[in-house]
Amino acid sequence: MDKHNTRKISNIVAIVVSAFFAAIGVAGYQRTGDLTQLMVFVALAVLAFAVVKLLFGLVNKVLDHFSD
Repeated sequence: MDKHNTRKISNIVAIVVSAFFAAIGVAGYQRTGDLTQLMVFVALAVLAFAVVKLLFGLVNKVLDHFSD
């Protein structure tokens, strides 16, 4: 259940943050040709997505607590 209607905003924020890290990785790879750098930033993009979703989950729990 998305009681507080945060699912759409959390998806948008998570995608934007992940795309930012992925874009930095691709730009760095194009400039240096270092595959390790690209893989690190792709891993950061995935991690950033998970962290943003986790933070919004915690926000939902806090909102649930205050709405009771």
